[in-house]
Amino acid sequence: MNINIENVMNSLELMGMGMSAIFLVIIVIYASVSIMLKLTAQNK
Repeated sequence: MNINIENVMNSLELMGMGMSAIFLVIIVIYASVSIMLKLTAQNK
């Protein structure tokens, strides 16, 4: 079995970019939901 270290490093870089993109999307969704909840909250 022949493992090319360059391919491994490229795939790890791609995986890191994908994970950071998912993390960023989760933060954006959380922020938008939080803003919507504050805007639509009823005053007590």
